[in-house]
Amino acid sequence: MLLVLFRSGGILYGVDALRVVEVVPRVASRPVPHAPPWILGLLSYRGRIVPMIDFGVLTGAAPSRQVLSTRAILANVSGGDGVSRLVGLVADDVSRVQTIKDGNGSGPGLRLGAAPYLGELIRLDEGLVQLVDVDRLPTAAAITLEGG
Repeated sequence: MLLVLFRSGGILYGVDALRVVEVVPRVASRPVPHAPPWILGLLSYRGRIVPMIDFGVLTGAAPSRQVLSTRAILANVSGGDGVSRLVGLVADDVSRVQTIKDGNGSGPGLRLGAAPYLGELIRLDEGLVQLVDVDRLPTAAAITLEGG
């Protein structure tokens, strides 16, 4: 499996690279009134409206920093209706892309009802990487975009 590795709140996470459309610098997004605090806002990306998630706030850590290394990972999310949508994960930095061999997993990880998007833990030389299942991010429940 090929992973895009990123840090948020000092913790290393990974997203399946096949789901990642692009990694971009953090840009201003349009705020959404009454949205949960982890929704930074909406971004217009190549004619598509993308909900932007502050991954640090979502996971209960510090909000993402507004520095040059801050990045947004734009990923395809499969909706329950079968339609693919984009979501942006704002992270403190995106470090690299790495191939993970089978057998690096340390088990299924800890499943929490409040965080179904957190998956398996993978062992790397620099420590554990928590996999992120973008299809299980809570954006669909928080923001419904008509017409995708």
